[in-house]
Amino acid sequence: MTTPVMGLFRRWEAPDASARGLSSRLARAVWYKANPRDEAYMRRLFAERYPDGVFVCADREADWPARLVEGASVVLLYPDAIGQGFGRIEAVVGARPGPARAPRVLNGRGRDFALDRATRRALALRRFLERTMLIELAFVPFFVVLTPLLLTVDGLRGRR
Repeated sequence: MTTPVMGLFRRWEAPDASARGLSSRLARAVWYKANPRDEAYMRRLFAERYPDGVFVCADREADWPARLVEGASVVLLYPDAIGQGFGRIEAVVGARPGPARAPRVLNGRGRDFALDRATRRALALRRFLERTMLIELAFVPFFVVLTPLLLTVDGLRGRR
């Protein structure tokens, strides 16, 4: 018997807060900015959208790749907006044999969309920018230059 919809979830736990290295602090900041939802929340969201679906946690159920053949349709359950850490799962789901439907995504923000090739490319770029924080780093020189100017203007106007 085939499962009509299989919801595939992967937990994203908070990095260790006691670690003091730069990479662990960066990982903690990326996790915090992503604001990932917990498993219970994603279970409820999946049950609302796909009431007949089967929820599978990839972290606990090691046989999930074998179960993909059973499912007529796969919904990837991103706990965050862009699916940080789902690259390997997307590759396995995309390579499944047979005439499988394109997977869908239900993210922690409640958005439901098809995961086609163009969407995967866009998500890969967004994931890279989130992990490296390049956009935030690009604005640092701007603020370093602008802040003293604004403080000087405020000082001349008598503001504190």
